[in-house]
Amino acid sequence: MQTPNTTIKMKGGGEVRFGVEIFLEKEMLPKDKNRIILSIIKNCFSSCNKEYYKALYKDTPNQTKDFTFSLYLGDCKFLREEILVPSKKIYLNFSTYHNEDGIMFFNSMLMNKGKAFSIRDNTYTIGKINLKREKLITEHQVIFKTMSPIVAREHQGDNKKTWYHSLNTEEGQAVFLENLQYQLKDAFGEGILMDSRKLSIEVSQDNKEVKVKNYGIEILSNLAKIRIQGAPYILDYLYKAGIGSKRGSGFGMVDIV
Repeated sequence: MQTPNTTIKMKGGGEVRFGVEIFLEKEMLPKDKNRIILSIIKNCFSSCNKEYYKALYKDTPNQTKDFTFSLYLGDCKFLREEILVPSKKIYLNFSTYHNEDGIMFFNSMLMNKGKAFSIRDNTYTIGKINLKREKLITEHQVIFKTMSPIVAREHQGDNKKTWYHSLNTEEGQAVFLENLQYQLKDAFGEGILMDSRKLSIEVSQDNKEVKVKNYGIEILSNLAKIRIQGAPYILDYLYKAGIGSKRGSGFGMVDIV
């Protein structure tokens, strides 16, 4: 039986995912739900290791995160401004490419298990934490299904104006592929350019457009199955770190079909 002082030590690279139960005091959840969960994650990181938190969010606040998360709300109902969650429970899924992030997430959640966080007229309490095995990728082609919406984001011009594209369009798929190539370059450096340029994607025809509220802005995104062809180590990275933009804010988490 684990105690609040228990820690995890992971061997190898990204062997597990995590699942965390979060209990709500009230059954109404704001639509800007990712913001609330990210606030809880940040609070847990900070309480567990202030230097790690500072390096991740303060020293270089806009740095790309190689982790992602998704939320499962059970039998919920989306209202105009809120989400009705009768079970008063959120299941948080977390995945990362780096052992350090995985260790920090698990240990920080365990340290704060049973703690109540009061955020925006509700209280959130961390419950059970589970470790989940990831799937091994050895082929040059994988079909991913989204666990949280995928964002294809375009920056343009000196003032970095931002557009969000749907994967239902050829332009959106082209932007999404560019996002993947930029993500890989940021993670692995210039040496990956040749392999990243060989990537190809195929989006399922039954994909669904969704608008997700994030920090007060409605972001166009997609829930879909996506076939990606590329080197196995690249597919493994995308599986663990998430795909597309805004992964550190709870977008782009995928599983393997």
